[in-house]
Amino acid sequence: KGFIFCCLLAISIAQDETNNKLFPEDFMFGAATASYQVEGAWDEDGKGENIWDRYTHSHPELIVNNDTGDVACDSYHKYKEDVAMLKELGVDFYRFSLSWSRILPTGYVNKVNLPGVTYYKNLIKELKDNGIEPLITMYHWDLPQPLQDIGGWPSEFIIEAFAEYAR
Repeated sequence: KGFIFCCLLAISIAQDETNNKLFPEDFMFGAATASYQVEGAWDEDGKGENIWDRYTHSHPELIVNNDTGDVACDSYHKYKEDVAMLKELGVDFYRFSLSWSRILPTGYVNKVNLPGVTYYKNLIKELKDNGIEPLITMYHWDLPQPLQDIGGWPSEFIIEAFAEYAR
């Protein structure tokens, strides 16, 4: 909710007639999110656990209000509403991250989570249908927990695992 509020505030200020003179006519506005921070549905439809799921569930006392990404903004279920808000704001671009563990629950391509792939396909289609250009970040700090369990980013195996995921 906080992210959406900040986007709304920034864009509404930028689009206010008194402020339009600050931006060239061809200036393009965008918004951005990270999967863990907005999607929710942390254990639905085959999504695997990521490092933030493990951390927030294992150490709730270290997180303000014991918050987790379990529900977040619930964009997994409300992406059409989110896109409608972006369109209403006049956003030209939307940068979002893919959840590696939603697409590949174990981190490896031997187990592709089709509902996760379908979610992103539907989100991209909804964005394009509303004249919003999707910009995708492949990784935004939510490594699948099974990859962390065997060494994570410092390990050499991660290069091939990420390359396979990116394909």
